[in-house]
Amino acid sequence: MNVNARELELEIKRMIDGTGIFNRIFARVKDIDSIKRKIESKNYEATGKKMQDLIGVRIVLYFNDDIEFIKSLLISKYDLIEEVHDQNDTEKFGPTRLNLVFRLPEYAEKSVSLYLQNDLIDSTFEIQIRSVFSEGWHEVEHDLRYKCKDEWQEFTDESRTLNGILATLENCDWSVRMLFEELAYKNYKKRNVKAMVKNKFRLRFGEAEINTKILDELEQNHELLKLLYRSNRNEVLEALIEYRLPVNYDNIIFITNKLVIKNETINDLTPKYMFDVV
Repeated sequence: MNVNARELELEIKRMIDGTGIFNRIFARVKDIDSIKRKIESKNYEATGKKMQDLIGVRIVLYFNDDIEFIKSLLISKYDLIEEVHDQNDTEKFGPTRLNLVFRLPEYAEKSVSLYLQNDLIDSTFEIQIRSVFSEGWHEVEHDLRYKCKDEWQEFTDESRTLNGILATLENCDWSVRMLFEELAYKNYKKRNVKAMVKNKFRLRFGEAEINTKILDELEQNHELLKLLYRSNRNEVLEALIEYRLPVNYDNIIFITNKLVIKNETINDLTPKYMFDVV
C-alpha cells in the first residue's frame, strides 16, 4: 500500500484505538489506471465536481451502534466537506452508505501533491464506515454488481435477493449487540462486575484487573452496581477521550463514578490528577 495513505491510516487508527472501540482500518491511494477510469466515467469538471477519493479509508466496526460515535469523533478531528448517509426506503430494501469526505491534512496533501496537479482531483479524502457484518457484503457488491451495473439491469429479482442478504446481515448486527446486552444484564444480576463491565461497554480493555477495593465496594452495594450498569456508554466514552485516559476497567469505573455514581469510597481511590484536562 502507498506509504502516503499509510500515514493517514495510522493517525486515524491511533485516534480510534484510544477509545477502545473494536475496529479494523484499511487505506489506499488510487493508482493511475483507477484515477483515469473514474475520471472518464464520472465526467468531472475543473470548475465543478471533482474526484474526492484519491485517498480512501475504510473503517470497519464490530458493532453498528459505534458508527455514529466514530463519525462524531472524525468530524471533531478533520474538516468535513460532504456526508453521504443513505436513509432506508420503507417501501424497498437496499444498501445504505455512510461516506464522509474531509479536507486532506497538510502533511497528507503534500505527500500526494503530484496527483493534485490534475485539476480534476480535489485535495480531499473519503472515509467509509461500515459494520463488520456489512463490510463483506459491500466488498462483494462493489466488485460484482456496482462495477458491472449493465449486466444486472435485466435481473431485478436477483438484485433484490442480493439486497436481501444485506438485510439478513443487518439483523445479525442487531442480534449480536442484543446478545452482549443480555450478557451484561445477567452478569449484573450475578454481581460479576468485571464481566458486566466488559459486556456492557464492549471495548478493548487492557490486561489489568479491577482494583480489589473498587470491586468490593461494587459487589457489596447493589445500588452502586445498578448505577454502573445503567450508565450511558457514549457519555463514558466521550469522557475517556476528553481526559485522554487509557482504556481499562478502573478508569471506566472512575469516569462513571464522576458522572453518575458519585460514591465517596471510589472517589477517594481515584487518582487526583485523572480529570485534569491536558
